[in-house]
Amino acid sequence: MSMTLKTLEAGAPLTGGGFAGRAYAVADGDGHVHVCGFDGSVAARKLHEGAILAVATDEKSGAIITAGDDGKAIRIRPDGEPETLHDGRKWVDTVAASPRGHVAWSAGKTIYLLPKGADNPVEASAASSISALSFSPDGKWLGAAVYGGAFLIRLSKPSETAMLSWQGAHNAIGFSPDGRFCVTSMLENALHVWRIDKPEEKHGKMGGYPAKPVSYDWTADGRYLATAGAEVLVLWPFFGADGPIGQQAGVFSREQDLLSRTVAARPNSQQIAIGYVDGSVALFDRKTQQFMDIATEHEAGAVNALSFSADGRWLGFTRERGVAGLADLGKG
Repeated sequence: MSMTLKTLEAGAPLTGGGFAGRAYAVADGDGHVHVCGFDGSVAARKLHEGAILAVATDEKSGAIITAGDDGKAIRIRPDGEPETLHDGRKWVDTVAASPRGHVAWSAGKTIYLLPKGADNPVEASAASSISALSFSPDGKWLGAAVYGGAFLIRLSKPSETAMLSWQGAHNAIGFSPDGRFCVTSMLENALHVWRIDKPEEKHGKMGGYPAKPVSYDWTADGRYLATAGAEVLVLWPFFGADGPIGQQAGVFSREQDLLSRTVAARPNSQQIAIGYVDGSVALFDRKTQQFMDIATEHEAGAVNALSFSADGRWLGFTRERGVAGLADLGKG
């Protein structure tokens, strides 16, 4: 496989990244978004007076949505002016974007849902502060990771909510591609899974991690959940009526004994990208069960964000201490 790798030195800690239009957007701790075009261009824009705490992108529309400790949530498109979605006293902690055009953010215990085309957000209150937000791929739910489990808001009727309960602090959330399962990451180095139609009967712990598995992603075929948080790549089965509940995970070892920090599944492929604590990035092929190096270790530290473009050609990643990468992997 031929590959080219471009790097960006932002000069500030990086807090996340994602694809927007034909570019990879990177957020930093000084309030800037750096838009890295596939053509090699880079444009930086100051959006917040403080740090950007979270960033979400909509690749189809090119929208970039940021959450800041200045109390603002801001949306910008590559060729447009910034639009302030929220301006309050509390930090905006999290943000999420749906491929259907919906946007959500949170401040304290309040979730704000802005449906596509709406002028004003719908508000919902959770029992505790929100650690993460995610839209379900089937378009039914907006999920929030909170203390005590996952708080769900039905998108077709935002006044209708559900709580998937499990004691403890939950700090990340995601949904299976078919929308049947919700998975959260916990403070106790474990994941928790619920079958949404029977959450009280069908749920379970996915444990055994030496670190917090805050990054996970479903493979392109939806059959496995790839997770970080260990020296091995961990794949949980999601086929069958109950997915991983009561099942064992598969593990795949790389020669280097390194703790993984982030993972992302490549669209239309059997490959999975893994970002490590030393700043390196590798690509695992489920078909051959082989690892291939994408980027070597770097003094900028751990890879804290990792994602593919929708067509699977581009892989973007950020490192904690200010260096991002954009790899052209070809058409696969």
